[in-house]
Amino acid sequence: MKKYLRSQSILLLSFFALMAVSCLSDDNGGIQRPQENIADIVKSIDDLSLLESALERADLVSNLEELGSFTLLAPTNEAFTTFLEDNDFADIDAIPVDVLRQVLLNHVLVGEFRSTNLIGQSGYVRSFAVGPVTDTRMSMYVDGTDGIGFNNVAKVTQGGRDIAASNGSIHIVDGVIELPTLVTFVLADTNFRDLETALTAATPSVDYIMLLSETGLLTLFAPLDNAFDTLLSGNPDWNSLDDIDEDLLNAVLAHHVIGGANIVSTDIENDEESPATLEGDVLTFTVTSNNTILITDGSDNTDTTVTAADIQASNGVLHVINRVMIPNTEN
Repeated sequence: MKKYLRSQSILLLSFFALMAVSCLSDDNGGIQRPQENIADIVKSIDDLSLLESALERADLVSNLEELGSFTLLAPTNEAFTTFLEDNDFADIDAIPVDVLRQVLLNHVLVGEFRSTNLIGQSGYVRSFAVGPVTDTRMSMYVDGTDGIGFNNVAKVTQGGRDIAASNGSIHIVDGVIELPTLVTFVLADTNFRDLETALTAATPSVDYIMLLSETGLLTLFAPLDNAFDTLLSGNPDWNSLDDIDEDLLNAVLAHHVIGGANIVSTDIENDEESPATLEGDVLTFTVTSNNTILITDGSDNTDTTVTAADIQASNGVLHVINRVMIPNTEN
């Protein structure tokens, strides 16, 4: 693949309720705004004093004073204290500045997202945290079906929603949201429960959670739950993932991962082959006239479609697909 290391920012799409996995749209209109900017309001809230100190150490205060339309997810003092303890940092000053800056940028969303954009919805937004290759930004999974949660790590606190500022909104959250890995999205996104089972309970001989958490670059094609339903329905002896021979399932899962590359959708050209998957076979891509990406797997099945692309993690990129891909079972 000629351009598979070229990067591309994640595109935000308007939220569409019928999409299984989607991106959420922002909204900054019709709000009565104070004169104070986001940085001013953080300084005025006692329970955000550790966040204030962290922003000063990371030299990000001026960024949150700028004109624009931002959403700040503001961890409480208790959340920051837990983060420090969990990572063996004595205090804010003990965190390396580059690490702290990235973590804080992961709490600033591109665009303004009020609770009305999020409650009852789920999907992906992007933050200002820098991705693993040039010009990419980190994705974040938002689940508004039970409160408002982010990457299954933090939730908006009671009374902490929709604090308006001159340049956006603040939501106070009960956890520090560290940079996501591919595993973060698999475990957080409720559309991937069968994939989670396939990667864990159904394949105990391989530690896929460790594999998909490691530093490096990976491209993961992640089948939705209904893709696994289709797979199981194709064999009368399979009622659950536990019925699939583990060696076969391991080969299938490895066929969904490409190592050493962060392949975003704009890197993919029509009739192009991918680098080898971890299983060993390659994938062949077809790009239609409306830029839909179709995949031919190792067994020459051509009915796999990328339904959501470019979900960026710190160690690679995830693309959602509607079918489980099958490698060449004869080799």
